[in-house]
Amino acid sequence: MITFGCSILCLLQLLSNRISAQWTSDRMLAATGSSIPFPGTDNKFNNLHWYFSVSNRNLHAMDMQEGNIIIYEKYKNRIKVDRSDGSFQLKDVGKADSGHYKMTVDLDPQRTRILTLEVIDPLSTPSISCEYNPENHTAVLIYKVQRGRATSILWSREGVVLPVCPRRSLSDGNVTFTIWNAEKSDSGYYTCSVENQVSRTNSTYQLVIEGHELNPRSRVGLYLTIIVVITVVLVVGARLYMLGLPS
Repeated sequence: MITFGCSILCLLQLLSNRISAQWTSDRMLAATGSSIPFPGTDNKFNNLHWYFSVSNRNLHAMDMQEGNIIIYEKYKNRIKVDRSDGSFQLKDVGKADSGHYKMTVDLDPQRTRILTLEVIDPLSTPSISCEYNPENHTAVLIYKVQRGRATSILWSREGVVLPVCPRRSLSDGNVTFTIWNAEKSDSGYYTCSVENQVSRTNSTYQLVIEGHELNPRSRVGLYLTIIVVITVVLVVGARLYMLGLPS
């Protein structure tokens, strides 16, 4: 009787490089719960103001007037200001902080700056589950995360990226990895590596398939291949032997 075992050897984050913030021109990406620095101005100033806007709604964030600092309700206890240039650190950012931030300096249009912040959930601890159909010997590995959305998903086996072939397929945006007509030789450690703009992580699963060798069609194909190889070797050997005989 053909049996199958799917057991988790390890379900852990082998790699988890959290990126707190990333700058691209005037666009900023930040992970939920992280802190992000906002720039100030290079020259001296008397009045500097920061505004936040999203969905046609404008809010005051921070004002500096003649050295006095006013931090508004939404940002109290979350902003640390540098008096020298009006820059500040925004702590514990969340999705509600995504939007446009505008800095004005002494009502000078040439010193106005607008930044766009996008706050993204980092990927949570992943999990890999396995579904197996004993009738057609199909093994399906499914990757899941409880938080965050992956922008890249890559499957590998013991460090080697798995190519798509007639017996392997990817679906659901690479979330699902299927092995058709799974054989004992398909047993091993399968790793799913995922990332988004602010985090990356992976998880490894041990797939164990017992008692199922090559299916009849594959076995026939293997036998035919062996016969062809032996025949070619015998023919070539015979020709070489004939060429070696004295005329």
